[in-house]
Amino acid sequence: MFTDPATACLRDGAAEPPGATARGRRRFGDACLANGNGAPRSSARQATQPFLRPGPDGAIHCQILLLPGFELNELAALAEIFATANRLLRRPCFAWRLASLDGGPVTAGGGLKIAVAEAAAGSEPAHHFILSAYDTVSEIQSTIGAWLCRRYAMGARIAAIGGAGRLLAEAGLLTERVCAIHWSFAASMQEGLQEILIEDRLFAIDDRIATCAGREATLDFALNLVADSVDERFARLLADSLNHARPREAGERQLSELDFTGQRGATAIAHTVAAMRRRMNEGEDLAGIAAQSGVSRRQLQRLFRRHLGMTPTQYFLKARLQRARHLLQFSTLSVTEIAIATGFASISHFTRRYTELYGRTPTAERGRTPRRSRAKGGFPTPTFDLAAA
Repeated sequence: MFTDPATACLRDGAAEPPGATARGRRRFGDACLANGNGAPRSSARQATQPFLRPGPDGAIHCQILLLPGFELNELAALAEIFATANRLLRRPCFAWRLASLDGGPVTAGGGLKIAVAEAAAGSEPAHHFILSAYDTVSEIQSTIGAWLCRRYAMGARIAAIGGAGRLLAEAGLLTERVCAIHWSFAASMQEGLQEILIEDRLFAIDDRIATCAGREATLDFALNLVADSVDERFARLLADSLNHARPREAGERQLSELDFTGQRGATAIAHTVAAMRRRMNEGEDLAGIAAQSGVSRRQLQRLFRRHLGMTPTQYFLKARLQRARHLLQFSTLSVTEIAIATGFASISHFTRRYTELYGRTPTAERGRTPRRSRAKGGFPTPTFDLAAA
């Protein structure tokens, strides 16, 4: 079934609608409000067990399996992250080889043929990344399903990118797991496979199985893997080198929350959100903000719940905290100044709410970014020990 942990965290006291069911509450909306309370299994496991594990030689060995029609940008995201990480670390910490089912070239979705180094069964690395077309054909499913199950049974860690999520689901490897599936076919997959737990998120890691929504989310997924395996500060330096200004976290939603074209109430929501952004430093003055929406406050509550899966109060709080996180990472303002700029009356209230959403204090967030130290002494030389990570 679909699950949505979004409204379980930043409560504003609003009661759950009477008679709501698990499916009725579900929105293909915001999953990034979940904290440690009631979080899916993937969140807890990801925090304690890095998905990528170094081998006896200290390097992380991966096979990237290309299937016909795969997306080139997904391959580029993985390869660039691993290659750039090796360059910044000044040693080959990430080792990967391209593979196909038969060892021959593979035609990508754009028509380009990509040469590979080996057949899928030609080696047994600890990690497999599967890249596939988004309209996977049944012949590939039957060919690869048994191989995937065998590799998993032998202890391999398997990551499905984009369209490859369907392959893992058909092989039974996503049963009762939280997973991230591209929004374009998430609903159809859910109808046919009720036992998988699809959330609207960019990626999910559940023990030795990972799923990524694909396309641009692949870059965020790869950066997260590096952060878990090496260090979060290093992953941020890596993102900077690729001009990826804001690496997104696993639970962020895939679609723009303002994309309600043609839907009833879209204008009211858009006006309200615009007002929230203009008045972010004024705190929770929702009465004045609601007055600019053109509808009653009660109607605005219904619209936000229907389209965003949360109340206006919850949305406004999340927007202010997201703005605070950006300032913590990219500005030299003090934590107190950032709290004031985002409308919090006290540091304690700001710290409590920030920790609920992101699982760390504002001070800890500030310590994760290398920008302030970089301004004083230039670009630091990485000194990370992957084997000890």
